[in-house]
Amino acid sequence: MAVSKTNEAIKRFKNFLRSHPEIVDYVHKNGIKWNDVFDNWVIFGENHEIWKKYGVQSVETEEKNEKKKNVPFSLNKILKAVDTIDTKQWQNRLETISGALNGIQSFIGQFQQTNDSNTPDQTRTQEGTDRPPLNGERPQNPFFFRRD
Repeated sequence: MAVSKTNEAIKRFKNFLRSHPEIVDYVHKNGIKWNDVFDNWVIFGENHEIWKKYGVQSVETEEKNEKKKNVPFSLNKILKAVDTIDTKQWQNRLETISGALNGIQSFIGQFQQTNDSNTPDQTRTQEGTDRPPLNGERPQNPFFFRRD
């Protein structure tokens, strides 16, 4: 039971560090032990002023920054997204999609040609049923099934 509580606390501490990478930078630069940082986190919690010494902004200023980040439409966001686009990768993807669509079109075109070339008189026997011809020729339609 104590092990599971410890593991859960470590997971929450790691999430705290992921949301505050400046703490990680401070610890690496100043040679502080992680055990001391973990102890401070357990004792003081996430919203204590002790984290200011590690470079963490106060919770209120972080909330303000998050509100600014949550603007639904921003020219800066669009420009950043356009800057990160890898044009060669997109061109390769579009060529792949174009090739796949051309293949599908030609596949459908083959079936349309075979359906247009087959007339009902070619596939019917003398009795007027939908059986294949008796002379050994196979019908052009690949989905033709005989009745038993």
